[in-house]
Amino acid sequence: MHQGVRHLSSQAPEQHEEQKLVVVRSLLKAMGKRTLAMVVYDPAAAAEQQRAAKQERPATATIYADAGAVVPYGTDVEPIDAVPLSAVPPRLPREPAPPDREEPPCLRNHILPALRLRADLPVHYIGKKTVTGTDLDGHQNRFRIPTDGVLRNLRPILTIDELADANLLYDPAPRPRRQHEPEPKPVLENGATAEKRKKKQGRAHGGLAVKLVDLDAGASWELRLSRWDSSRGTVVKGEGYLDFIRRCRFKENDVVDIWAFKQGAFRHFGVTMCDASPLHLLIVKRDDQQHGCRFCHPA
Repeated sequence: MHQGVRHLSSQAPEQHEEQKLVVVRSLLKAMGKRTLAMVVYDPAAAAEQQRAAKQERPATATIYADAGAVVPYGTDVEPIDAVPLSAVPPRLPREPAPPDREEPPCLRNHILPALRLRADLPVHYIGKKTVTGTDLDGHQNRFRIPTDGVLRNLRPILTIDELADANLLYDPAPRPRRQHEPEPKPVLENGATAEKRKKKQGRAHGGLAVKLVDLDAGASWELRLSRWDSSRGTVVKGEGYLDFIRRCRFKENDVVDIWAFKQGAFRHFGVTMCDASPLHLLIVKRDDQQHGCRFCHPA
């Protein structure tokens, strides 16, 4: 190689450069490498490229700014129908049944099978209640459930949909203080009568399907459980209630215990093993010493 370089130095400059390139190419080819490309910096082309990048930057920046936002996919997506956690009232701890209160022994032996329900259903104690005259009044046509038992023991066992049907999902807003209203004006001399105050109508809601159960009277027709907005009381009402309460033979001032149970649907390998049932409220008279049902003591 050194001899070749010394030989090139004795030749003309043009031939020297040409032969020098031939020697370099041959060396690179012998080493198995490709020839290098020379990059020429063009200031005009670089400026043009920078101007084009600035014009595209706003659109790109908008995309990057929205990259962390949660947006629905598509244009026909409906908003999620969900209840915010802050709007759902906290569930109070359930109170166990008093030590002296046990579920009737015939409940699982006779009542649940007669209702076509599983005998191993969990039964929840709701609370005790004193039967009032309004519970037996045919004009009222409803059975009131103790508010404390509803909030502490009944509401925790209901689903979100069931709470909404029973108007128990949200705690009612505080009622405004009633302002003093003047008495109605008497009849005027010209025969005109004073304007009468119109009774405010409450919000209409259907209620949660429920059945009342008595050890002797059996089960009622499907009734409705709902909380009133006006008095905030939870009642069971509906067609067939009066017939059921008469068959129970309850009297005013009777003390009763209320138990609740329901059955969920269960499928096994595509086969329905049991169907879902409405909520059942079992009403048991406290001073009933026998705690027997119509199956234990047939008439």
